[in-house]
Amino acid sequence: MNRKGFSITEVTIMLVLFAVLLCFAVPKFTHLLHKAQEGSTKHDLVRVRSALAVYYGEHQGMYPTEDLESSLVPHYLEQMPKARIPGMLPSSHVSMGNFEQCFTKTGGWAYVSDPNDSRFGEFFVNTDKEDSYGKPWMTH
Repeated sequence: MNRKGFSITEVTIMLVLFAVLLCFAVPKFTHLLHKAQEGSTKHDLVRVRSALAVYYGEHQGMYPTEDLESSLVPHYLEQMPKARIPGMLPSSHVSMGNFEQCFTKTGGWAYVSDPNDSRFGEFFVNTDKEDSYGKPWMTH
């Protein structure tokens, strides 16, 4: 008897092989996605810091003390970028104030806008998490 098609055993073996391949591919893909998000956030961090440096130069050695978005957009940046931290929602929100006020660890960005704070003008990722290399985001 000559039958066309696959037997149930052949289909089962193909499904098991496919499932095994997925078990290896999905974690690798997820890791690569997180690395891409980290790279994007690090790049945007440099862009905003550069905009702050230009602002500082054009305003007689003074950093912005008001809303950072209204101070930098659109003259220095097209828009405030989003911080994309794996495990957190992307956010372009900037927490401001002295260091203790702005470092809320809630994602997005943090900016020390208090001229009386020794860290005045610092801009960083607003989380206490680490990147994929084990380096705290705040130290970038």
